[in-house]
Amino acid sequence: MNLKTHWAGTETMRPTQCSVGYIEVALKMQELSHRAQHPGNLEKYLNFQSIPAVLGPDSRMYLTDRHHMGLALVKLADTWDAGDNPAAKNPFRYCSFQIIKDLSDHQDMSMKQFFAKLEEHKLSHPYNGQGVRVDTIPKYLTDLQDDPYRSLAGLARKAGAYDKVDVPFTEFLWADYFRDKIDVHLICKEHLAQAIFQGVVLAHEDAAKHLPGFHAGKSATSLPTLQEIEDRLVKRYGADNLEPDLPSVPPTPD
Repeated sequence: MNLKTHWAGTETMRPTQCSVGYIEVALKMQELSHRAQHPGNLEKYLNFQSIPAVLGPDSRMYLTDRHHMGLALVKLADTWDAGDNPAAKNPFRYCSFQIIKDLSDHQDMSMKQFFAKLEEHKLSHPYNGQGVRVDTIPKYLTDLQDDPYRSLAGLARKAGAYDKVDVPFTEFLWADYFRDKIDVHLICKEHLAQAIFQGVVLAHEDAAKHLPGFHAGKSATSLPTLQEIEDRLVKRYGADNLEPDLPSVPPTPD
């Protein structure tokens, strides 16, 4: 299948889920800011990491993945415009989208019908920051709730808890698995390594066999130790989905 890819303004982005992990958003902001300091680096990265989206009947980009990167770009673009920087040179105002489905010629389709179609094709996740199903998905990325367990699920994957697989909303499935097993108060800057360590251990128990990306048959001796996870947390945040090392952790945004 040939997918159409093109650049558009970040203001066209709309969510297809209700929550993100704020810690991961902050980490992505840190990474993108670092890339923007090197000429051509950010543009090259955004072109390589195109955000998959459905072009809706209102001609807006409805993200089907990479909400964390999308929200990070929006926040960085707004921060840039609020400062003394020239708006015309805002490096975060545009990004590359991969159009997986174009419904822009369906102006007669109501938004309720549109979201029903997205969910039918497993392209939306109408669950809030507590993992509870809701009736309405927020209109803007900046309205997304924080789900600490979504941050934990993403960081635990980078620590080797499970494989990245092509299953919609995999990280949310793992977040729900961790939700009643790990104290939410551990998912913070001060205790994050401990939370990730617990997540890695839990991810290799038989109770997780049904989850996508489960490491079948991986021995306990091959798992990272708490010290190894702590060591990885002091490293710079690498390119998403390309580096196994964990990022350093900035303060959780308000």
